[in-house]
Amino acid sequence: MYIVHATRQFWPSIGGIESVVYELAVAQIAAGHRVRVITLNRLFKSNNRRTLPAREVIDGIEVIRVPFVGSTRYPLAFSAVKFIKEADIVHVHGIDFLFDYLAWTKPVHRRKLVASTHGGFFHTQFAATLKRTYFTTITRASLTWYDGVVAVSSADRKLFSRVRHHGLVCIENGVNTTKYADAVAAEPIKGIVSIGRFSANKRLDHLIAFYAALHRIDDQWRLIIAGRPWDLDVAQILELSKQAGVDKTVQVVADPCDAEIRRLLSGCSVLASASEFEGFGIAVVEGLSAGLYPLLNDIPAFRQLVERTNVGMLVDFSQPGAAAALFSARWAEIRTRHESLRQKAVAAATAFDWRRASEAYMRVYHAVHGTRTRCILDVSLPVWERVTAVSELDHRFDQDGNTVIAFANANCLNYAQTDLRARSALGDALVLNDGIGVDLASRLLFGAQFPDNLNGTDFTPYYLQNTRHRFRLYLLGGRPGIAEKAAHRLSQACPQHSIAGCRDGYFRRVEDPLIAQAVRATGADVLLVAMGNPDQELWLRNNLAATGCRLGFAIGALFDFMAGETQRAPSWVRAARLEWLYRLTHEPHRLWRRYVLGNPLFLARVLGQWWSGARI
Repeated sequence: MYIVHATRQFWPSIGGIESVVYELAVAQIAAGHRVRVITLNRLFKSNNRRTLPAREVIDGIEVIRVPFVGSTRYPLAFSAVKFIKEADIVHVHGIDFLFDYLAWTKPVHRRKLVASTHGGFFHTQFAATLKRTYFTTITRASLTWYDGVVAVSSADRKLFSRVRHHGLVCIENGVNTTKYADAVAAEPIKGIVSIGRFSANKRLDHLIAFYAALHRIDDQWRLIIAGRPWDLDVAQILELSKQAGVDKTVQVVADPCDAEIRRLLSGCSVLASASEFEGFGIAVVEGLSAGLYPLLNDIPAFRQLVERTNVGMLVDFSQPGAAAALFSARWAEIRTRHESLRQKAVAAATAFDWRRASEAYMRVYHAVHGTRTRCILDVSLPVWERVTAVSELDHRFDQDGNTVIAFANANCLNYAQTDLRARSALGDALVLNDGIGVDLASRLLFGAQFPDNLNGTDFTPYYLQNTRHRFRLYLLGGRPGIAEKAAHRLSQACPQHSIAGCRDGYFRRVEDPLIAQAVRATGADVLLVAMGNPDQELWLRNNLAATGCRLGFAIGALFDFMAGETQRAPSWVRAARLEWLYRLTHEPHRLWRRYVLGNPLFLARVLGQWWSGARI
């Protein structure tokens, strides 16, 4: 796959987004993909404002730097669009000019677009009202051109769900956990380190005030502030330290390399961040990988991180005296448990390895193209031929656990739009494409129909005839006597399988546990359930595990067809994809709502998804 990342700043700039783009690009190259990074040709915060080389290769990454004009808050770089030709995916990082520009030029360049949120543009309170207005208008409109939007934290997912209701997933940023791995000394040291840009939202003023209060309690503490000058420079930070009376014990290190940061970490036991806003907290996870104990401001991103890793302490840095007193009181415990906490921090960081994040992004890229799965009305369907589906189901049968197999036609997907329980059941199931309506939706959204029509009526017998396994089948559903007739026909068509039992579908929900136990007692390993949408999918979701069956098929009217109770359309009608019309003419009173009202409603909903831009 040819992947182009678009980001305002890249190496030699150092920061959170730059790190994300670099690590993701390196992981993608290692996986065999071609990767290009498009970025601006000057650094925003640097004593050297020189123009950087227009083209460069950095660790295998092709870097294209384009000129820009205007403010660094919204730099205009119109030539960027020239460098995304032939890309399979254009992945835009951050919400800025490149995000808007590549969105509104999509009718021209026609590339698939994915965006990573990285906190949006709400890192500071600057122009807060204007930002909120822009976010709910221009940003909302730009998002409709994006096939997939990736929130990098739960906080971002909550923020962006206000303007993007579909096609939004959460993939937490990966972190390079090898750079500083296990760098912290085995013995506790009264050293605190802060890593990150010297920017206003990091609230280094609050951190220094906290440190001054802690130093008054215990003057053995030392503070290291390492990072890249941004809104603040070294002189300003030192002046803040002087005003707080701690300039003699505060060390400020500008633009440190990885080796120098590792050396600084080895002289500390605590990582502190007083940041007011974080999309994720990459520096904190890097600190965890070194074995540092996190002391963090009580904001949503850090709160979630501490809850997830169960390592660290939250304080309110805007109340420096109270925060210092709380931490000082906790230090005795931290010092006593230093080695176990250090090992726990290192272990917790491994969950954020970049390989996991890279694989998740690749799944998004493939979903956007619809090569492996296609999302239709928030339900994901695999793109399989019949033989592939047989092989995949056999593989699932070989695994521990159980799988619900559902068949998504227009009626099923309509139910999922209005019934949260039905949508949740399909989300937990393996859902196969069924019918011409889903094919039309696939053509509109992804430019191609599915390779085969895997409707339950035809595919279920096909699977049973072509599987390499021999099953004990249980048939559940239909009117009294129908399942037994269907079982007889099924035994003739698939003699390699045995019938473990049959039961009609006329029972109350309170009887579900008894029914499940009755199925388990027969030793069945495949369950066929015919109760209609969405009852059959819900029953399987709630009870399949209790039945002991490994595969559970939600097969609709299959029993009626096999039992001869309902006549199927002639083969030429089915070949023309008009079986729905045949059924409507034969059962108008029962099916008119499903087809006369349901089909137009389904197409309208698919058009809504097309308009929203969502493809994941």
